[in-house]
Amino acid sequence: MTWQQIPFLRLLIPFLSGIISYHWLGTAVPWEILIAIYALLLGGIFLLHLKPKPNVSVIRGWGMLLSILLIQAGYFVSYAYDARNSPIHFDQFLNGKATNSLYIATIDSPIKLNAKSIKATLNLSIQGSNIKTLTPCTGKVIAYFQLDTNSTKLQYGDVITFHATPQTLSPPLNPKAFDSRAYYATQNIYHQTYLPFDQWKRIGSGQGHWLYHFIYRLRSQLLQTLKIHLPSPNEYAVASALLLGAKEELNQALRNAYADTGAMHVLAVSGLHIGILVGLLSFLFSFIRRSDVRWLRIKTLLLLTLLWSFALLTGASASVLRACTMFSFVLIGQSLNRKINTYNALAASAFVLLTINPLMLFQVGFQLSYLALIGILYLYPKIYKRCYIENKLGDWLWNGVALSLAAQIATLPISLYYFHQFPTFFWLSGIVVAATAGIILSVGIALLCFSWVPLLSSLLGYLLYGFLFLMNSLIFLIQQLPSAVWEGFWLESWEMWTWYIVLISTVYLLIHRQLKVAIIPLTLTILLFGYHAMIDYQQIQQRQLCIYHSRKSTLISYLNGTKAITWMDSTLIGNPQVQYAQQNHLWSAGISNHQFHVLEDSVQRNTLYYKQYKGQFRQHRLSLYTPKHLHHHSHTPLEVDYLLIHGNPKLKSIQQIEDLFFYKTLIFDASNSRWRIQQWSKECQKLGIHFIDVSTQGACIINL
Repeated sequence: MTWQQIPFLRLLIPFLSGIISYHWLGTAVPWEILIAIYALLLGGIFLLHLKPKPNVSVIRGWGMLLSILLIQAGYFVSYAYDARNSPIHFDQFLNGKATNSLYIATIDSPIKLNAKSIKATLNLSIQGSNIKTLTPCTGKVIAYFQLDTNSTKLQYGDVITFHATPQTLSPPLNPKAFDSRAYYATQNIYHQTYLPFDQWKRIGSGQGHWLYHFIYRLRSQLLQTLKIHLPSPNEYAVASALLLGAKEELNQALRNAYADTGAMHVLAVSGLHIGILVGLLSFLFSFIRRSDVRWLRIKTLLLLTLLWSFALLTGASASVLRACTMFSFVLIGQSLNRKINTYNALAASAFVLLTINPLMLFQVGFQLSYLALIGILYLYPKIYKRCYIENKLGDWLWNGVALSLAAQIATLPISLYYFHQFPTFFWLSGIVVAATAGIILSVGIALLCFSWVPLLSSLLGYLLYGFLFLMNSLIFLIQQLPSAVWEGFWLESWEMWTWYIVLISTVYLLIHRQLKVAIIPLTLTILLFGYHAMIDYQQIQQRQLCIYHSRKSTLISYLNGTKAITWMDSTLIGNPQVQYAQQNHLWSAGISNHQFHVLEDSVQRNTLYYKQYKGQFRQHRLSLYTPKHLHHHSHTPLEVDYLLIHGNPKLKSIQQIEDLFFYKTLIFDASNSRWRIQQWSKECQKLGIHFIDVSTQGACIINL
């Protein structure tokens, strides 16, 4: 395969460079200069094109100019797509000021029911300080409605008016924690707001695109059909995710089981589902015995219509869009009787999708989807040919293992970077998915199409339930195998890209047998292991006291080398909130031994002593001030380095604390109410007291 056979890849690489340039530089480069350069490049290409007989140097110059032009194009497309660059984006009116404004907006997504709120995306259209100053605006906001009877009736296309001050999405408040700000930025959303029942009002409905109205209503009806035929929650949840892309019903146990076994991709509608659907539709169309050009075009049009209908119905995720776009190129090429280069179709699909939405490049699903398919296209044939099995069942099993292995190798560095774990039995879950997913998808589609036929729908429902139960049972069984998942991997972004260079150069070395290439993976591997040896040494020496941000609670950890001891409120025992707050930080710190205690527990070790809400960690002393201290009086205040206000005590004044403690730094964590912290902070500023507000500034990390 040569560069001439994959022209879209030659176009895609500089275009990607332009998108990444905007991601790094933003609007730092004046757009007037960029337009001037753009015009000069166009002029240069035009002049070169006038050459009657261009030589090699002219052709190369034309190619270089085109590449620079595509870099510029990637930058401009990213600039144009960034909602914040619109002159009427609502943030332009805020101008950094916290003002309560009036907005009119349309609900732009299906609502999501949470424990205490309703979550929805709002598309703003009008804003103003009052009814007389309303002006058009643009922009999207994540809104959390107070849970009541009115908010539960909201749906896509409803128009509401509300008073609020949209807040910029904040960075994570705990070290190494999930960054929701970066996640929503890939969707062009940068603000959020909370709406109590008395701050908003529904004033209309039926807005939004008619196609989405139809899709959401149809999906709701299809989900109801599945619920009738699949009464058990686990089977219904998996069918909803696998068939319709609705993952709201997946409980944490199901998510963990599929993630720990490397089968999570089957719950996210992806290229696997599109491939199965294409195979199923092609099989059904094969019964029509016609081969004329007219039927070929009609069949292609039907396949494309059904494919894209399925993509829209299941939420149009990045992986589905990739698969549908790629298959569209392949199907259109076949209808035109053209020879198809799969790599070129893959590059063309990425180019088209990124032209429409350049932010898709930074979505995890987009990255994993393309990397997995590249691995399958390039590595799978080579792995499969390494072992020949004459037995058909054995050959089928080896085919599934080779497929899983190719995808896993291609996505390993990026998977470790994002998810910090490695499922050791991914190959076994791959066989399970290969054996059941196609049948489940085929039977599920048949059930949704023929749900109006009583006996047939019941038979299909029982069959679907049986295969779902089998797949779930096998996945849970694989999860229980010893060492089913290795957790705690931590890679920085530069390490991930370095490992990819090692991976690519190693594959090239093994295939082409050129020993001179071995210097690249060997050198980089030595550097990476040397870096990790240095990090391991630093982790052995580390001593930290960490006061995490944990909603309405206190969470404290003492890190001593690779060991950690955590104290928490009794309400946090078994609560996933603990893992969300501290797990990534502990993994990045190389913690391998972790103990948990409630705040009332006493713990004594070589370098720490903790008892009755007071502790000494090496040379540093920490004490908690709780509501119980309000009734205590002492003539000899305790001297500490850090005093943590815990449990929202009803202090009339910060000076009350000085009867019990001499302290250097006062710490307010998220176990206290927001308005009390604001009151205490103002008093501390007046009195010149050094304080740390964990609830807004994030976790307090003290190096001991």
